[in-house]
Amino acid sequence: MRETRTGGRGRDFPHPKPVNKIELYAEHRRLRLILAVAFLVMGAFFIAYGVANLSLKKPGWSEIEVSSSEYNCSGDFVFLYCLGSGDISATAENKALTACYSDATEYAFQMFTKDVAYENVHNMYYINRHPNEELEVDDILYQAFSLIQESGNRSLYLAPVYEQYDGLFHCTEEYQAVEYDPYLNQNVADYYAAITGFANDTKMIDLELLGENRICLRVADEYLAFAMENEIENFIDFYWMKNAFIVDYMADTMRENGFVYGSISSCDGFVRNLDDVSDTEYAFHIFSRNDDAIYPAGVMQYDGAMSIVCLRNYPVNNSLEGQYYYSFQNGEIRTAYIDAADGYCKSAVNDLISYAQDSSCSEILLQVMPIYINDQFETGTLSRLTKDGIYSIYCQDNRILYNESSLVLTDLYDENEIQYTAVYMVDSLK
Repeated sequence: MRETRTGGRGRDFPHPKPVNKIELYAEHRRLRLILAVAFLVMGAFFIAYGVANLSLKKPGWSEIEVSSSEYNCSGDFVFLYCLGSGDISATAENKALTACYSDATEYAFQMFTKDVAYENVHNMYYINRHPNEELEVDDILYQAFSLIQESGNRSLYLAPVYEQYDGLFHCTEEYQAVEYDPYLNQNVADYYAAITGFANDTKMIDLELLGENRICLRVADEYLAFAMENEIENFIDFYWMKNAFIVDYMADTMRENGFVYGSISSCDGFVRNLDDVSDTEYAFHIFSRNDDAIYPAGVMQYDGAMSIVCLRNYPVNNSLEGQYYYSFQNGEIRTAYIDAADGYCKSAVNDLISYAQDSSCSEILLQVMPIYINDQFETGTLSRLTKDGIYSIYCQDNRILYNESSLVLTDLYDENEIQYTAVYMVDSLK
């Protein structure tokens, strides 16, 4: 019978077995040190191996992202690339692409920003604050200015109007929009009329191209006085157009560095496909606005290098709401597509897609802007552009109308009594 103890302990606890003490000799300590070092080396090896595996890239399509923490414009773009299609490994190619793309997005931001100054950089910010001075600019800006000047488009000079539209797009309540909307406020309309009056008068403002990348933004004293009175700091701005020029610059930069198996797209509808070497088939999704609803109307199939410009008077990407669009509760939408003639936003049709293999996005844009930003839709002008290899698509009355006879359209939307049909309308576009 087990004895039960009472008092302070009150219970019968098990007793641990005696511990044998073993003295460690010097050779044991050395062995333990050697083993510890060996295990540390092995651990470091496996950590390094794991990190290396994480950084390895498999061949195939991948999104290229910037590696820089500096200001850049990568947030407006998606760069997809088929890694491993060239002569180097997918991992090495990704590293080279990332470096090249990061540099390009930083540089493009520096050049086109009107809000940030950089030391010894004659960008849009600098040009606007040095009117009537001869300046030397980088080739990217000089070429952009040259294209706009050749087109005769005066939208570049609408910077003060663009700033007002920015205020409209950032409104959170409809009563706030009245302060910026020329359709709702006559005072705003009068202010826009004054700005467009200056913008369309070459004696009041004009950007002179002096050759060898030298320019001079000529601004008359009358306009300078008006600008001072109205706290205007920016006279010129690419505004929503800038991404067309930026995507062209980045695409050309990639191609110059031998990267051709990819496509760069902006969030606001500019696409440069670089692939002129493979037989890969690509797709561009077509959307349509029907009353107040947005539908995926169909898919445009194509192959080879291509420049695509898509203009829409409605947001498809939510990130553009508050940037280039403002929607009223009654279904009306204000856009960044502003007529240089009067400062009003306009769109002749809900959506227009224009594309070409031998023209850049900026070249296409400057051709179709006066067609799209208009009170009436001039289909004949679209037809004439086909002679220059620029083809177009637009949606109307549940139809996808196009003027390239060989175009392939698939996945036509058909749901809830709304059916889209593709119609080759070359005769009606003449």
